[in-house]
Amino acid sequence: MVQVLGAMAHGIKYEEQLDGEARVHAQETEVERLKKQHALLEQIEADKSWTRVYKQPWFLCTLAFVIWLFAGIAWYALWHEWNFWLAYYYHLQAGLSIGFGFPTEDDICYKENIRSPVVRYYTEGKHKWNLPEEGGRGGCHAADISKAVTVMFVLTGSSIIASSIGVIAQALTAPSGGWYKTLIAEEKIKHLQQMAADSPGIADDVVIFLKILVLKSWFQALCCITVWIAAGVLYGMLSDQNMTFITSLYYAVSSISTAGLESPKTIQGVPSRLVAIDELNPAHWAFSGIYVMIGVPLYGWALSALASGYVEWVTVEDADNTLHEQILEDEFQIMDYLGYPSSGGQGGDGQIDMFEFVECQLLRLNLVSVHHLMEIKMRFIDLDIDDSGTIDKDELILPGGEEQPAHPGMSYAMEALKSIHHEIEDMREARNRLTTEEKTRLNDESQALAMEKTKEAALNKTWGRFYRQAWFKCLMTFFLWVMTACIFYTQWQQWGFWQSLYYSIQAGMSVGFPLPSEDAMCLKSSIVGRAGTFIYPEGMMYLPEADGGRGGCRAGDFSKLFTTLLILVGSSIIASSIGIIAVAVLNPPGGWYKAVIKEAKLQHLKTMAKKSPGWADDVAIYLRILVNQNLFRAACAFILWLVTGILFGIFSDQRMTFLTSLYFAVTSIATAGLEGLMPLGAPD
Repeated sequence: MVQVLGAMAHGIKYEEQLDGEARVHAQETEVERLKKQHALLEQIEADKSWTRVYKQPWFLCTLAFVIWLFAGIAWYALWHEWNFWLAYYYHLQAGLSIGFGFPTEDDICYKENIRSPVVRYYTEGKHKWNLPEEGGRGGCHAADISKAVTVMFVLTGSSIIASSIGVIAQALTAPSGGWYKTLIAEEKIKHLQQMAADSPGIADDVVIFLKILVLKSWFQALCCITVWIAAGVLYGMLSDQNMTFITSLYYAVSSISTAGLESPKTIQGVPSRLVAIDELNPAHWAFSGIYVMIGVPLYGWALSALASGYVEWVTVEDADNTLHEQILEDEFQIMDYLGYPSSGGQGGDGQIDMFEFVECQLLRLNLVSVHHLMEIKMRFIDLDIDDSGTIDKDELILPGGEEQPAHPGMSYAMEALKSIHHEIEDMREARNRLTTEEKTRLNDESQALAMEKTKEAALNKTWGRFYRQAWFKCLMTFFLWVMTACIFYTQWQQWGFWQSLYYSIQAGMSVGFPLPSEDAMCLKSSIVGRAGTFIYPEGMMYLPEADGGRGGCRAGDFSKLFTTLLILVGSSIIASSIGIIAVAVLNPPGGWYKAVIKEAKLQHLKTMAKKSPGWADDVAIYLRILVNQNLFRAACAFILWLVTGILFGIFSDQRMTFLTSLYFAVTSIATAGLEGLMPLGAPD
């Protein structure tokens, strides 16, 4: 605790920085400091202009994506000798963890006329593995090398590149600094709702509610994703891929959700005919590559907008409990340091003002970090040129800058804020009119209510009321989702329970292993019950690929329709549920001060290492630091889980090589699903 108070007082040498700035300020005149501040503002504005686009985060992220994209295209084009569009398609679907499952990297082992002598060498002789009927799994060393490279692309694609796409999407949909525009939009919606309530006619209400819908972010996202899914459906139905409507919908949704359960097939022409992969029209690979490149971030935007309502419903009680939970003595001491910094880092005055209370509650709800709060305060002191404790307009806005027109909805936001201020003033005036006895009585009632809420909040976090906690609601939602899917697949596909559980999770969580296929039921002769009535009667089976069709049957299409709904729920509500459970386990609300203590302890250990005279002591201290780092723990857990997958692949009857096992493990947990289970028995 001592280290924490020291860290809060100094906050990465916080007080030293403040004292240093105070000395600089004392030596400068107010005019000089104002010029300095305006020069800094000019620098920031210049960095936002197109002439310095290279300094903006979205540009760096775009550059990282382009480098990653063309590195993958170059590798697959050179190693597999695929054309540009096929290499582009495969790299995007593998690197973005979609995993269509076709083509496979093992195809190179059976390819004829390989031009590269290096690649050809690793596909022949001792570098070629036994086929399944020979007691092996198939493949070759060349494919394993390619899989190792794909593992690197998947790891970077699902981390750095996914984050880069997120930054680019954020820059387009919700740029930083646009908070007041969001406020204006919200108040404009409230204004329209009031207009609708006051309007006497139904027609006027419909028009107003349409205007409200257009302003809603979830409606905008829903429209965008609907249009994009429709584009995928039209491609599947109107191209020579010969997909039915349901299969086209299945292709579109599973593509942009990264499940990848339906891929383009090597059929083309009218009537369709089977062709070699190199003969397929490159337009199919180009469309699918572009479709997922744009569709994946669009889908993420849409699902985040739609899932936000579910998250709010699940976590609203937890948030209320956190706000009313009793503050501990340790937490109060740290809160006391959150106000305006005192000289010498002596801490606060033993009282919590409104702004310290707001900061504390933001920290308790995990909406901000202590580090960010300190940076904000440092920025305030930078702007407070005259050391008055307040900031004038002249200190914030550049003089002589280009006059920006007022936002058209600014009046709505200002009226809303004025209304809030009036409510606060009315509360204060009403309180001032009370007698001393009435104030005492209201204060006692308020304290009693606060104590009751605190007790209720503490009780809601005990095991006696675990059913009211967000993580339990999410766990039940996940359980119902999995069991519903298991029941469907056991009854419709007539799989066993464990195969149904496996398929429910891998399809619903957008992993997309290539086996089993939902169309496989169309080739069985033992399907009974309702599903059988959509397979065997006349007209239920679709033309096979050899006869100019795509194969499958109506029962397979119904199964695909259910899986489409499963994916939509799984990638929104279930993904949000898993996130809420993870946060509840790793970073529960209200535990912010414990995180501060941990960070201060790590800083203390680093200081000890610097002062330690022996290298052995340094090693021991840095090992203690590593063990306490979240990054190190996450890396250890990730590596352990990878090793589990590798051991399964090598020692089970799946007969995987080390690189194929690594490929299986990484692509499974990254939801790419490029290497699935094969129906192999124990070798003879």
